[in-house]
Amino acid sequence: MFPHLIKVLNEANTYTNIKSTGSKLSRQEALEILGLQNGVTHEQINAAYHKLMKSIHPDRGGSPYLAQKLNEARDTLLKQ
Repeated sequence: MFPHLIKVLNEANTYTNIKSTGSKLSRQEALEILGLQNGVTHEQINAAYHKLMKSIHPDRGGSPYLAQKLNEARDTLLKQ
């Protein structure tokens, strides 16, 4: 698995419901989840998102929690 997603997956164990987290990701957290650094382009954000999502998508046996976090990370970075 991707090392930067291990932290996010471990966080999933502390929540009983994805929707119960209610917290927004910071830009730094979003960058870490996608394995990126400051100064990335929208194209780089989308490329990292798609690469990770292919491997952890729930339809492919992946975690719904991680997929949701990837979506949040992408959205957070693209809005800024």
